[in-house]
Amino acid sequence: MERNTSDLELAERVKLIEDMLAAGRRKTESWGWTFVLWGVAYYVAIAWATWGQGLGVWSSNHSHPLAWPVTMVVACVLTMAIGMRKGRGEPGTTMSRAIVSVWICSGIAMLVLFPALSLSGRNDAHMFVAVVAAMLGVANGASGAILKWKMQLACAAVWWITSGAALFGTDAQLAMVFLAAIFLCQIVFGIYAMVLESRRRRESGVAHA
Repeated sequence: MERNTSDLELAERVKLIEDMLAAGRRKTESWGWTFVLWGVAYYVAIAWATWGQGLGVWSSNHSHPLAWPVTMVVACVLTMAIGMRKGRGEPGTTMSRAIVSVWICSGIAMLVLFPALSLSGRNDAHMFVAVVAAMLGVANGASGAILKWKMQLACAAVWWITSGAALFGTDAQLAMVFLAAIFLCQIVFGIYAMVLESRRRRESGVAHA
């Protein structure tokens, strides 16, 4: 009898953990638009920084120093404005708060880092991409590990590979690697999460009908 009770408690705990992981993943899916938004913001910042001069100028003193700071601040304001509107009335869970905390801390670090690198003139492109990719890899890796989400862990792996590769090759090769990583880990992953959320909402609507 005691063994059956223990097995039942263990099964309930496992079910609780699975439910928490599912809730956390659903919360991340509902924020898929932020991945797309920031992916576009990165593209805008890169295009602005190299406007009319080519990607090779990215590592020179002729690039536009305000490109990254201004773009990142605008993206941050948009994220907070849209996020507060979408999240209004939705109860938070321990899992979702943990995920949000990971990304908030990463976002604050990048908001401090990007303007400092640009305004100080110490924005060597290779080191810049290496640091940014490493930070995004940590954020995606922590989130993916908490949620046991293989797709997000794959994004973390891409960012870490990009971080290492950024220290080698030419500026043109660096730009191709960074742009590809942004496309895969921000645009594609964000759209993937949004599709999952849309599909889940449709299935939920059908179930309630």
